[in-house]
Amino acid sequence: MELIRLKKGEYLNINHPIVATIGQFDGLHLAHLLLLKKTIELSQKRNLKSAIFTFDPHPDFILNKDKTNTYVTPFDEKVKLLREIGIDYMIVIEFNKEVAQMLPISFVEDILIANGVKEVVVGFDFSFGQKGLGKAHMIEELSKSRIKCHIVDEMKHENQKIGTSFIKTLLQNGRVREVKDLMGRFYKITGKVVHGNQVGRTINFPTANFSINSSFAKLHPGVYVVRVSIDDKKYLGIANLGTNPSFNKVDNMVFETHIFDFNQDIYDKIIDVELIDFIRDEIKFSSKEAFLKQILKDTEYAKMICVQLNLFQK
Repeated sequence: MELIRLKKGEYLNINHPIVATIGQFDGLHLAHLLLLKKTIELSQKRNLKSAIFTFDPHPDFILNKDKTNTYVTPFDEKVKLLREIGIDYMIVIEFNKEVAQMLPISFVEDILIANGVKEVVVGFDFSFGQKGLGKAHMIEELSKSRIKCHIVDEMKHENQKIGTSFIKTLLQNGRVREVKDLMGRFYKITGKVVHGNQVGRTINFPTANFSINSSFAKLHPGVYVVRVSIDDKKYLGIANLGTNPSFNKVDNMVFETHIFDFNQDIYDKIIDVELIDFIRDEIKFSSKEAFLKQILKDTEYAKMICVQLNLFQK
């Protein structure tokens, strides 16, 4: 996949017509994956190139519709996932107030037609142009039939629309199992391992600690069953997300991850942590003994979950 950044008034230098899908694709959940799958299938059938047109920064941040400025899937992770999916081009258009003011006809002519788009694949609720006045069904008319538009119906899971906002709500409430159902994979965060307060080592329970990048969506504090990726190898464990109220409380949220049967030095390494299940809320303990007793109980439960999900074999 080739990543291309464009500003308003800049155009692609690609000598191939394109089948494109358009949107933010934050989370790359199952509904997004369906759009991408159809885009790739059409491009192969028509012998065209496949592309995703997206915007950076997120339009909702510029237009103050979302004041959190957080992503389910931050940009770098989204790029990585799109490479794995097999889309030919990721076209990233710099979003600003000038782009936000584009009339729907200008969007179709200057963003799509001018960049060689012959067909588009969009969701039923896709909107574009100034104040979202352009709707999916208008694309063919505005393009004077130069672009064929394929509109994909709403996708639901247990009568709930699959969408990024709903996934953010689930994450805020610790419902990571449901998030997996909507994304088709475990939710993953990334961080750099730093030195902690070493309390875990004093009770033979070492942890790898890292602060969550502020661009990640808000997570519910507490203890999780996790799967950790280090140097392309996967390990199971448990992690506490919180401020460590029992020992040396910190101001910012920190992930303290205990990896089962692991004793390597991984300071300064970048690790991926998948959230498998939520165990409990963060607790303030009265002593190290009470802390250890609960941690052993959490570990036993976490291993049971991993056995149930057959994760020890993967």
